[in-house]
Amino acid sequence: MNAIEQYLHDRDEQIKENRRDRDLEVSIHRLTEWLVKSNYTKNFTWMGIPILQYPTDLMVMQEIIWEGKFDWIIETGTAFGGMALFYATCPTRWTTHVLTIDKDIRPHARVVLGGRGGMHSIEGDSVSQEVIEAVRKEITGYERIMVSLDSNHAHEHVLQELRLYAPMVSVGSYIVVFDTAIEYFGHLDKNQDRPWGKGNNPATAVKAFLKETDAFIVDKDIEQRALLTAAPGGWLRRVK
Repeated sequence: MNAIEQYLHDRDEQIKENRRDRDLEVSIHRLTEWLVKSNYTKNFTWMGIPILQYPTDLMVMQEIIWEGKFDWIIETGTAFGGMALFYATCPTRWTTHVLTIDKDIRPHARVVLGGRGGMHSIEGDSVSQEVIEAVRKEITGYERIMVSLDSNHAHEHVLQELRLYAPMVSVGSYIVVFDTAIEYFGHLDKNQDRPWGKGNNPATAVKAFLKETDAFIVDKDIEQRALLTAAPGGWLRRVK
């Protein structure tokens, strides 16, 4: 075992130990409460573009991308285009294409998406038949696919996305469901005029979806590595 392998082994052992640390769990929960209250996710940009994610989530995401050597990364929910840009510019050992989908891709986001090769977009409802057919057409013939869901956060919409996009995910890869944290911290968000909230959000959709399939599991090791995450219970790895 070389020095890097030893480091990673020791890290993984520490992560296992951390999962049993109740005090750490409580501390992370309390810290997350304050981060939500302070709109922490709005603090950061990627290459000058708002990205609206925890840095810890971005770090584990780039590890997944580096290891996965994906042909396509599919994202629902474009916003400013920062996350699509992140996917497109992450160091990778493979030629990776990025496809972002949104009902309303704004002009400033189109500038971002048009500024780099390998970035593609579809404007439309992510669960509409037209969009799904367009996505399938894009990825036909490719084997390694990852999906990220970050659009409408209402239960029924996310559940539909999971049912439609999960079959596209390659075995060993992920469908990452962002903002499951709404179930636990949404009441602290300053923006309360949303059609989702406790009992109606990505977390409840994930729970319903996992009752329908045994092809995916929640990757708790990824979540524990991040510690601070907007997707608790939302890192879904396809196992068969």
